[in-house]
Amino acid sequence: MTSSASSSTAIVTGASRGIGKQIALELGRRGMNVVVAARTVEAHRRLAGTVGETVEAIRTAGGTSMAVRTDMAVPEDIAALVRTVLDTFGRIDVLVNNAAQTAGTWPKLVDMDVADWRQQFETNLHGPMLLMKAVVPAMTEGGGGVIVNMTSGAGDLTPVPPESATATDRPTPAGERVAYSASKAALNRLANVLAPELRAAGIAVVNVDPGFTRTELVDLMGAKGVVDADAAVPMDVPMRTVVDLVTSGNAMRHTGRIIRAADYVAALAP
Repeated sequence: MTSSASSSTAIVTGASRGIGKQIALELGRRGMNVVVAARTVEAHRRLAGTVGETVEAIRTAGGTSMAVRTDMAVPEDIAALVRTVLDTFGRIDVLVNNAAQTAGTWPKLVDMDVADWRQQFETNLHGPMLLMKAVVPAMTEGGGGVIVNMTSGAGDLTPVPPESATATDRPTPAGERVAYSASKAALNRLANVLAPELRAAGIAVVNVDPGFTRTELVDLMGAKGVVDADAAVPMDVPMRTVVDLVTSGNAMRHTGRIIRAADYVAALAP
């Protein structure tokens, strides 16, 4: 399916800043109706970006957009989002599940904060599942669609360190947040197991791993010395990946798979 026609409608969650904002902007430039769904209505004290600012940027670029405040951990917000989109635009062709809860550390199991664990699963897994469930009827009625879930390499299985390994041999804690990693692994399998069912309705579901990307949050972490922000890829890399999947008509060949953004962009024709 190619979803670049001006009548097409896309929902992008977590689009007040970062990768989600860049995806929303580009889809708007390409003529889609773009619904910006995120929690941030008022400016964050440390991170720039709100849903209103993204909508304004899309409109300034000549696109059509609207903001719907949405907390992906709240089922009622998800239901209201879909109702609002259908009442306004009458159709849903594209869903980009980009919003995620990324807080957390590498605690020992006995020290794990169960409330934090549940919060991250609500946002990173249950919310995307509920939103996919809510948009599939409209996509099916419209003849198909594309769902992209932003995932992470943190969800990949990795070799278990040898017993002789010390704490310094572990990956950096920022890359091994327990609840985040487990929720992304579950999101990967969810898309994989749903792919055959959704394919029958003309809907592709693809998970995209953006890799270590230089977002506003990474810049903030870099300033604190937590990560090396200069080692991150620009947001253009995952943005180009998602936009190509959504608009090229090639998404179905990747349905049920995890796409690594840097590899995908490298394979695109110049």
